[in-house]
This record gives sequence, structure tokens and C-alpha cells, in this order.
Amino acid sequence: MRRKLNRSCGAVVALCAATMSGAAVAQDATADRIGAIERQIRNLQGELQSLKKELGDAKQQLQQSRGEVQRSKEEARQAREAAEQARQDAVKAATAKSQATQAAAQAQAALAAPPPAPSVAGKGIEVGFPGGRPTISTSDGKMSFAIGNQTQFDYGGYFQNPLPTTQFPKLNSGVNLRRERIFFVGRYDDFTLNVAPDFGGSPDGNNNITLYEANLNFTGIKPVTATIGYFKPWFSLYDSQSSNDFLLMERPSIIEIARNVAAGDARASFGAKASTDRYFASAYLTGASYGAQNSGLLNGEQVSTVGRLAGRPYYDEDWNVHLDFSGEYVFHGNINLAGTPNVSRTVFNLQDRPEDRAADTNRLITTGNLNISTVGVYGGEAGINWRNFLVQGGYYHIGEDQAKLESQPAPHLDFHGGYVEAGWVLTGEPIRYNVGSAAFARPKVDSPFGLTENGFETGPGAWEIGARWSVMNLNSNVTPAVSQNVTGGVFGGLQQIFGVNLSWYPNDWIRFYLQFQYSQVDKLNAAGTAQIGQHFETLAGRFQVAF
Repeated sequence: MRRKLNRSCGAVVALCAATMSGAAVAQDATADRIGAIERQIRNLQGELQSLKKELGDAKQQLQQSRGEVQRSKEEARQAREAAEQARQDAVKAATAKSQATQAAAQAQAALAAPPPAPSVAGKGIEVGFPGGRPTISTSDGKMSFAIGNQTQFDYGGYFQNPLPTTQFPKLNSGVNLRRERIFFVGRYDDFTLNVAPDFGGSPDGNNNITLYEANLNFTGIKPVTATIGYFKPWFSLYDSQSSNDFLLMERPSIIEIARNVAAGDARASFGAKASTDRYFASAYLTGASYGAQNSGLLNGEQVSTVGRLAGRPYYDEDWNVHLDFSGEYVFHGNINLAGTPNVSRTVFNLQDRPEDRAADTNRLITTGNLNISTVGVYGGEAGINWRNFLVQGGYYHIGEDQAKLESQPAPHLDFHGGYVEAGWVLTGEPIRYNVGSAAFARPKVDSPFGLTENGFETGPGAWEIGARWSVMNLNSNVTPAVSQNVTGGVFGGLQQIFGVNLSWYPNDWIRFYLQFQYSQVDKLNAAGTAQIGQHFETLAGRFQVAF
């Protein structure tokens, strides 16, 4: 028993010893691992400190590099500024040297030259050719003087087959200086003086020097132009065109007759017009034409009024759509107390040639002298222009109140007429629109022929064709086979004309016309019993210089 107990105790002791020995071994292994970890941590901390140091060194080097770059930029900027300053100093030095040289030369020239004539300070003189007109003006543009010209030399003939009763069986063929006008235009600030004598006419010669215009204009209130003097008051689309720009050689008869009631060339006028891109409006008080007060002295000159309203309801780069309304009213005509009361005190005569002035001067349609108390004219025109193509036309009515003896019939007289015409520029230049006159104008040549500022050019110039039909009826209150003395009316005649025209513009100042017309005049004698009119053809031409 004791031996068993001892063996058991020994076993227990051995087990405990073994256990304690294993625990000691395990404790030693754990301590080794912890020690290894701590060494790794210390190594990592060392490496981290080394990295931090390297990062700090890199940041410091980067800051130093940035500073060096900034210093380099600043040094480059300073270098550029120094170079620019040196260049400017060199230029100033060269300029100063040049000025000194010029001053020395001018001083030597001044010593050698005679004293200059006194002049107005700051008023230099300039010479130019605007629109082809020789013009002298001050450098500030306030004063100018220009000279212009208009020459129209006509030639032509008539091809007739008259009746035995024809009034004018032999119309004259030949030549005529239709217009020879010299324009003198002086301007000071807002005032313009126009004076233009005319050495031409229909017929020309026979000391037939007359006046086209002499007037003073004020343009100080835009867009208004006020005018006083002998002037062509604005009336109708066609009469507002320059005679240099007509599609055919002369105005339609209705326009020529109507305008001469209270407007026309060299008419004593006072009034104003306003014009913009969109509209045109004018009104004038008018009197007699230049030369009306001749050797048969008047005792009172005509008093009348003229007005025009026009506009472009639509226009753009290619299109112009034009509408026009005009009117005239004569309060009383020229008064000649030497005439018979209610017979020849205030005489009016509506008449015209057959839209041609080449040589013949006979008026084939005419009312004759009628004693008139008042006259009224009204009507309108329209025109459409697309690039190099134009169509325009119009209608006007003329009404007259007669002043006759009580024993004679004196009905109100009505006359009327109209026209339609078209033009086409074959070479493609656009037909222009003149805003100042609210009217169409001739094309500007793209490829001129002849001597120009660029030398001698051989372009085609501009070619244009035109055609027109017109009618004018000067018959009123009459019956065929009944005398006009019975009805109180007038056999003035019915005229219809169809014409075609070819124009060549070598340049902007020269134009050649070639024109054919077929004219039909139906007119009865005063008794209403015989046809004194005729049908005939006309071939005519014109040479024109205008600037």
C-alpha cells in the first residue's frame, strides 16, 4: 500500500514537473516572438523617420526650385523692359535727329524764300472730283465750290405718210442742242447756292440762253431742305429723276404737260422737302416761270402750290418698291390786264411735242390758249426695281375751270394721261435708287471703256434697253362733227406713243442713246370735221456728257 502510494505521488510529481517544464518552454517562445515584433516596429519607426527626413528635404528643394524659377522670370521681364526702353530711346533719338535735320532745312529754306502771303490759320484748301465734278473745298469741309456740266446733243429724223389734211405734213429732221447747262454750286456750312444757265433748248440758238435754276438752300434742320428762288419743285416720280437718268430721251407727255402747270424748270418757288430712306415729302408755293415777265408786261404773276408724297413701303439689297402721289393747284394764272376779260386775261395752254426734241419743235397736241380761272392736277405713280430690272408707270388728271363770257358755254375741262415703261441693264449693273429725290437713277458702270484713273480700260461699259407706252388725251367735252365753240370743249388731240431705246454707258459720265418711236396722233380740227393728226415713226439719238 505504501509502495503504491509512493508510486502515485511520484507520478504526480513527474506530471507536475513535466507540465512546468512545457509551460516554461511555451513562455520562452512567446517572449521571443514579442521581441521579434518589437524589433520590427523599431526598424519600421526608423525607416519612417528616414522617409520623413527625405520628404522634408524634397519639400525644401522644391521650394528652392520655385524661388529660382520666379527669380528667373522676374529677371527675364526686367530684361525685356530694359530692351524695350532701349529701343524707344533709340527711336526717340532718331526722330529727334530727323526733326532737327528737317528744322535746319526748313530754316535754310525760309531764309532763302520770300515772305509768304498771309493766310487764314487752319483753313487748308483741298481739290477733288466727287461725282466727277471739279470741287474746291476747305479742309474742314465747311466751304466748297463746284462746277458741273450737262451736255445733250440730239439728232434724228421723221418718217411720215401724211394725209392731205395733216396739220404738220413735213416735220423737220436734223440736230438740236437739247441741253447745255453749267452748274455752279457754292456751299457754306448749311447754306448752298445753285446757279445754272442753260445754253441749249428746243430749238437751240437764236440767243436762246436761259436759266435752269438760281436758288438758295438751307439744310440745317435734318432731314429738311428749304429752298427759295428759281427752282424745279419736286413733282411726280418721273420729273424727280435727273434728265440724265431718263430711260428714254424725253419725259412721257402727261408728265411734261402736268409738271408745267405749276412746277417745271426755273419756277419761282418757296418751300421745303424732307427725305429719308423710307419716305419723301415736299410742299412749295410757286409763281411764274423764269422769263414770264417779258415785254408783254404782266399785272400779276401766277400763284399756285405743288406737293409730293412718296415712299418705299419695302426695300432691301435687291428690291425697291416705290409709291408716289403728287398734286398741283393754281389759284390764278398770270394776269395780263391788256387782255379781254373772260377771254384772254389768264391764259393757259396745255401742249407737248411727240416726246422728241431731236429737231422739230411743233406741238402736235395742244388745247390752244384757254382763259382759265383755276387749274388742279393730281395723280400718282408706282415703280418696282429688282437688281438690274425696272418697271414703273403712272396716271395723272388735269382739271380746268374756264373763265368765259356769260354768253359762251364754259364747261369744266378734264384731261388725262399715263404711261408704263420698263428697263433692263444687260450687263448686270443694278439700277440705283436716289434717296434724296426718291427716284430711280442710271446704273453705275462696273467695267468702263476708255480713259480712267487706272489708265485706259477696255471693258464693255454698261448696256441698257428700255421700252415705253404712253397716252395723252387733250380732248374734253367735244363731239365729232360738232364745233368746239358749240360745246365749249376742246379738240386738243389724242396721242399714243410706243418707243424703244438702247443706251450705252462707256463710263459714269458719258452716254449714247439710240431710240425708235411709233407715234399716233388723232386730232380733229376745231370744227370737228377733219382729221389733222397723223401716224409716223421717229429714229433719233443722243450724245450725253454729265458730271
